[in-house]
Amino acid sequence: MLKIGFFCPGYESLGIEFLSASLCRQGFDTKLFFDPVLFSESNFIDQAWLAHCFSFRCKILKDLKEYSPDMVCFSVISDNYQWACRWAKDVKAATGARIIFGGIHPTSVPENVIHEQYVDYICLGEGDGALVELARAMANGGDDTGIRNIWKKQGHEIYRNPLRPLVSDLDSLPFPDKGIFYKAYPIFRDGYLTITSRGCPYSCAYCCNNVYHELYKSDSSYFRRRSVGHVMAELELAKQCYNPRYIAFADDCFNHRGPWLQDFLQHYRHKVALPFSCYLYPDMVDEDQVRHLKEAGCFKVQMGMQVISQEKRNRILGRRSSQDNIARAIDLFRRYDIFVVCDAIFGFPDETEDELAQLARFYIDHPPDHCENFWLRYYPGTEITRSALAKGYIDEQRYAAIESGALKFGLCKRPEQPVGTTYAYQIRMLLMLYPFFSYNMREWWLEKRRYRYIPVISSMLMYVFVRLLHHPPLDLNSQRTWRRYVYFIKLKCFGV
Repeated sequence: MLKIGFFCPGYESLGIEFLSASLCRQGFDTKLFFDPVLFSESNFIDQAWLAHCFSFRCKILKDLKEYSPDMVCFSVISDNYQWACRWAKDVKAATGARIIFGGIHPTSVPENVIHEQYVDYICLGEGDGALVELARAMANGGDDTGIRNIWKKQGHEIYRNPLRPLVSDLDSLPFPDKGIFYKAYPIFRDGYLTITSRGCPYSCAYCCNNVYHELYKSDSSYFRRRSVGHVMAELELAKQCYNPRYIAFADDCFNHRGPWLQDFLQHYRHKVALPFSCYLYPDMVDEDQVRHLKEAGCFKVQMGMQVISQEKRNRILGRRSSQDNIARAIDLFRRYDIFVVCDAIFGFPDETEDELAQLARFYIDHPPDHCENFWLRYYPGTEITRSALAKGYIDEQRYAAIESGALKFGLCKRPEQPVGTTYAYQIRMLLMLYPFFSYNMREWWLEKRRYRYIPVISSMLMYVFVRLLHHPPLDLNSQRTWRRYVYFIKLKCFGV
């Protein structure tokens, strides 16, 4: 029987679970190789000496040799591309297995990735059908050079195959293989992560969906949704098998298509009735929707503000979101006691102190429960990255580093910024502290720009402090981050 390994860093991956489910349905054997990446997360905690002390490399290599896979799959984003390349080299040396890279990074820059020495195949776009077809060809000794979505490197020759159509009927796919994570590590069993759709109706200039929309521009059905009945069947099965405390929906735009959402929430309330969180688009929010979300058990939502300037949000980010709609959505969620998180992006080349102060002012009048503040990150293949190169904000050398996944900053890591922009760090920290301040205290910090007296300390320490002291107790990302660190540190130190 063909044996297929999946490598994953740090967090549960729905992509891996869906691919494993499709392979298992066809009789293939799959196994997870999980690297907890303790203290080596480029966008979070990155301390080299601690990462070395708490590395699980030797154990993973031992398990890998014992399993002896025929093929090893990496689901690769730009943030973990360098990690994946290092592991691919080790895997090839230890087992001789064939290596395939899939995900947004190989899809964005396929020519770069296919030329990596230890990569045998790459998968562009969706991999459900392509990976099964490749596994069949390998198991039967068949021709694997003409599989759509798959590029193969054979010696000095590269077979670049066209895309297959998107999976139009998501109900035809099996439920995600939760066992591949749950059996390996019990820390993933507390909450149930799933998705009701694929794609996004929008194509924001900084987002991976910008790349996918361009890739599938001839396909009008990029955004697809599972039927309510199909999702209900999965969640009812999850309750029976795993008894999760809560559900986390990973859809990019959970509230798209209002009639579907209303039907779903009615069924969810009666058949599942577990607390849940989701990501929403603010312009689609109205009071009826918020009330139905609350009645169904929604305890947390997350949505994007990105920048305070509506003109910049539309022109640069391609995000057609109204300032008034964002304000209304925040106020509605607060009124219905749903924990609301707003995303903002700092570090634009033409960013001014007045602009960031206006964002802080907006959040005084319409305060979310938590401000998730990111540093601007240019990802390969996106419209904003091409525009930054054309305008001279980044040079060719930096552009090449972006395509190789070599730049490490995002949530906690600060980008290189010109002298005189300390205020960006100070306002960012002020917003992170907003939940602990009264209205008058927030006003006081903005008045006469008193935030300039805030010392610039580690963004990571501030983020950890806020997450620990002010976040919902059932929040999937927060809970699993801390549980992962505790679990694997105990495992490393005490073997339990």
